[in-house]
Amino acid sequence: MRAARLFPFLETIRNYSAQDFKADMTAALTVTPMAVPQAMAYAIIAGVHPQYGIYACMLPVVLAALWGSSRFMAAGPTNAISMIIFSTLATISVGGELISTMPEESRMSYIFGMALLCGLIQLGMGLARLGDLVNFISHSVMVAFSTGAALLIAAGQLYMAMGLTGPKPSGFFNQMFGALHGLPFINYWSLGIAVGTIVLTVFFKRLSPRFPASLAALGVITLFAALFSVDERGVPLVGVIPSVVPPFSLPPSFDLDAVRDLFMPALAIALLGTVESLAIGKQLANIKGDVFDGSQELIGQGLGNIAAGLTSGIPGCGSFTRSALVVTSGGRTRMGTVFSGILALPLLFVLAPLISWLPLPALSGILLLISFKMIDIDAIRLCVVATSVDRAVLLITFLSTLLFDLEKAIFIGVLLSLTLFIYKTAHPRVNRLHKGDPLLREGPAELPQGITVYMIEGTLFFGAIHELERLLYAEDSEPTRLVVLHLSRVFWIDASGAHALSQFIERCYARSLPVILVVGSPSVRTILRRTGLLDYLSNGFVADTTGEGLRLAAAMLNRFACSDAQCATVGADAAGAQPAQPVQPVQATPPAPASPGPDYMAQSARVALAPQGNVLPAEQTAPAENSAEPPRVTKERP
Repeated sequence: MRAARLFPFLETIRNYSAQDFKADMTAALTVTPMAVPQAMAYAIIAGVHPQYGIYACMLPVVLAALWGSSRFMAAGPTNAISMIIFSTLATISVGGELISTMPEESRMSYIFGMALLCGLIQLGMGLARLGDLVNFISHSVMVAFSTGAALLIAAGQLYMAMGLTGPKPSGFFNQMFGALHGLPFINYWSLGIAVGTIVLTVFFKRLSPRFPASLAALGVITLFAALFSVDERGVPLVGVIPSVVPPFSLPPSFDLDAVRDLFMPALAIALLGTVESLAIGKQLANIKGDVFDGSQELIGQGLGNIAAGLTSGIPGCGSFTRSALVVTSGGRTRMGTVFSGILALPLLFVLAPLISWLPLPALSGILLLISFKMIDIDAIRLCVVATSVDRAVLLITFLSTLLFDLEKAIFIGVLLSLTLFIYKTAHPRVNRLHKGDPLLREGPAELPQGITVYMIEGTLFFGAIHELERLLYAEDSEPTRLVVLHLSRVFWIDASGAHALSQFIERCYARSLPVILVVGSPSVRTILRRTGLLDYLSNGFVADTTGEGLRLAAAMLNRFACSDAQCATVGADAAGAQPAQPVQPVQATPPAPASPGPDYMAQSARVALAPQGNVLPAEQTAPAENSAEPPRVTKERP
């Protein structure tokens, strides 16, 4: 078991077959030609040379696949993470100097440092078993962020696609205004290459979903650029790749100031990569019926980003496009993605001479097409029509993405998600069940008047106490003779929640109202027992099911409705004559019962829980001598 956790790929290798190898290699041959041009385009988004995107498709992909949980997850550079890298380069300064203004060697060392920090953060999260973190991120936040990132990518590529020269402004609105002002200065060769790349990609994609459309389009455009010498017409080219084999890289020398400056961008990349990877992994697992371990996937993604920082790659995460292609192309195991990472190196050997002639506007065309596909109209419509909260979260996160630095927008979205989660958790649903409710059908056919049933749904913790007390006490103003508190849909409670329940019960006691708890969860029952609340109530006032609680409540109120003479059984004699059947209770509204103390509560419970037909002595069944009211005994807390 320990070996499987440390080396999850051993089980795959142990049961690997020739059929698996054939299927996985086919998937790798399909995915790799698409992954390489995508990685080059994402490197352009990050503001670095395309070679660093290709390097991220090699060893990082292999390690993420070997140590991850999903057998179809394909990691690597993504558009959103590349946007964060670009934002960091433009806004973060080290030693008073912007990273974007540094020489390439110095600039890249800080990017490698971010990748290393990001990997260490994800690795730590995985080892700490924080794989369920994605559940706290609202769907509206992710939709808004994806939409905003798509617009940012499109705006950022307009300058290159239009062939505009000069410094490119930062920010969505500045880039859009700059593109409008640059309309008279368009380089039509650059614009034609960008549009042609889009048209060719769409055309090749329609031939077959598995066809490497983007790679084929870039190949055609590269030949066109070489034949017509577009570099002489003002069209920038990718240029020569210095090294085909990823060189070993190191982050900048250890400096606390540099670590502090890079930590927040690295944390933003880690959080975004975590959310994307876990969401994709869970979706793929649901499709294929696999078991998905989010924490193990974080370990794989962390190791992949550490490898990226040490092999001259930019950080990345799971990619839905490439992962889905692994599935559709027939991949069976994690080795399909491993083979894809291995094949990236020989593919680069073949493509390296051609890449030098690749026009940068062609990559801008690929990115414009990707940004268009990132906008999910159906997901946006769902968030808009769902609730007003979803609409507000969608709008706030979307505007934050366009107005602020991307890492700030991520933290705003995460903060909104956590705030919504805490708000929902702190406001448990407290409903008063009325006649005709399906839950009440589990009890007696005719419930006596005066039974009030509350059903609490949610988690009872310290933040929920105020709302719980407000709702319960508001309903408590109605005429009530006995309270049934239904806790079977409460799955967790802390000390403060138990204290709130005890205070509510004490308030009911002060008003002469018995309280019966229906506790279905063993964990909640254990906590209530540890806190002494079950002992405080005594066994006769705690039920396991709704029906048992309602029968107990009905028997107890019927007991209160009887007079001493009516409820006492009439026996023939002490010699063992057959006892008479109990007289049916009088259906009249009695005075409210007095405060149930320990003796009275235990006594009433024995009567209520006694099997039908059993007879208890009159002195035990009568609440008080010649009285229809129970004795007023004050219960003291232990």
